[in-house]
Amino acid sequence: MNELTRLTEDQRDALQELMNVAMGQAAAKLARLIDNMVVLSVPAISVASEHEGNLEDMETFKKTCAAITRQSFLGGLRGETLVSFGKEGADELAELIGYEEDMDQSSAEIMMEVTNILTGACIRGLAKELELDSSYAQPTLLAENSTLADTVGDKLVREQTLLLDVQFKVESHSFHCDLLICVANESIENVLKAINRLLEEF
Repeated sequence: MNELTRLTEDQRDALQELMNVAMGQAAAKLARLIDNMVVLSVPAISVASEHEGNLEDMETFKKTCAAITRQSFLGGLRGETLVSFGKEGADELAELIGYEEDMDQSSAEIMMEVTNILTGACIRGLAKELELDSSYAQPTLLAENSTLADTVGDKLVREQTLLLDVQFKVESHSFHCDLLICVANESIENVLKAINRLLEEF
């Protein structure tokens, strides 16, 4: 089993550039859905073992969320995405998507639809850039009114997961969410090989 303890500066820079492309595609797709400008934070890259015993040192992990969703992805790029929906603006999501008059459309279903959009665009984009195959399962609701630290605990640390974190904000509203891509340990070797191959081309 490959245990990732750190990335070189070049590897981190290359991965961040690839993330910028993939996350930009996801933001564009979300913006089209809600007909509003979506802005991104600078992608944060870390290794779960760096936070052992103190996940709360990551801002994303300590915030209380309206809901946390989960979606697995499989193949050469393998792991799961966790989307934490901020408490502020969570109630705006139905209106933004145009479901304000559809009482049958639950907030959980809407959040899972957004999760599917973000995961699909991000994972497809990242897998394409890394030249790895990947598919994804249906999203599920993992927790409500909780934090990522309380919900996933030290599970990520034990699995030596590579964490890719970015925040999406709707510019004209208070709605925001954090997308955390957790690359599974068994997929890390594939990711590093792909990154190193890209670095050799420059």
